[in-house]
Amino acid sequence: MRDRRARHVLGGVLTLALAMTLTVGVAAPPASGKEVPPEVKKMIQKLQALTPQKGYLKAHADLEKPFEPLGGPVEVSVTQDSGGVFVALPDKRKLDEDVFGTPEMPRSFGGTPGITGVPPKFRNHEGGEYTTLKKMTPFGDKFTIMKNGELELTALDATATDAATTDDEVQMVAKWQDKKGNTYEVRAGKVIPHGLEFPVFGGVVTNHILHGWSRLGTPLMPTEFTYLAFWAIGEVRKNGEVVDKPRIVHGMLTEYVRKEGYKLAKDSEITPGRRHFHLMVSPFMPNKEKGHFVHDNVKTGFKLPNGKTLPFWHVMFETLDIESSRK
Repeated sequence: MRDRRARHVLGGVLTLALAMTLTVGVAAPPASGKEVPPEVKKMIQKLQALTPQKGYLKAHADLEKPFEPLGGPVEVSVTQDSGGVFVALPDKRKLDEDVFGTPEMPRSFGGTPGITGVPPKFRNHEGGEYTTLKKMTPFGDKFTIMKNGELELTALDATATDAATTDDEVQMVAKWQDKKGNTYEVRAGKVIPHGLEFPVFGGVVTNHILHGWSRLGTPLMPTEFTYLAFWAIGEVRKNGEVVDKPRIVHGMLTEYVRKEGYKLAKDSEITPGRRHFHLMVSPFMPNKEKGHFVHDNVKTGFKLPNGKTLPFWHVMFETLDIESSRK
């Protein structure tokens, strides 16, 4: 086994749950330095107290010698040399009854809004069913296509569970270009060993169910079998210049969760016989003192048609070469 490298989660158990989060402010508190309205603070505190994974995570916080996955470590590489990428734009997610329940019997609401749950008050409903989210998020049907997509990812899943240390590893460089020729880039290279609101399995996990009804990550993504996922610390670049760091970077190789017109599927609409890779840099950052999250838009440098800057990166790669082996 490789030399153990202790990685403390940004000041304790401050890690991740950031990956695949709600954006553009669904009940998100203002960024650091701004006063949080008392009613918003109270609601968020109540929801965070309902995080279902908090006991499990507490049990793993001080684990110094986590086990390997059964069968030994797994190495995975995922690459894309050329071709377009799909970039998600802010949209209102259509809500799946299998994941969110109904107004009479709601599901998936505990935890920081957008990270592990969605408050019922932010859900539109009609005829006894939830319809769409009231707020914009990175998860919906709107997208744009960008060119010259490149992805170089290597990952090692050597630690089975969350712990204080990990042998998991990741190195990723992802690039793409807009119509004006600007090059955007996300890099990641330091895994996060312990989750804050859901497990991250040492920072890298293979062959697992995530999102949707699993409560492992945001329920705004469909429930999806995930061949590889990682949570890491990284940076965002535009035309070679670092424009935002450190950021939480999340990547996943999953079943295909888009349908005709590239609309985001509900659970019953996914395509298990196809795979694609999702890259996410979310608009939340940890509050080190309180161990929670604050809304903090990503400095992507990409302008939307309304003149505002896209506050997250949610990018999908589809022309993939995938290799894996046991160590």
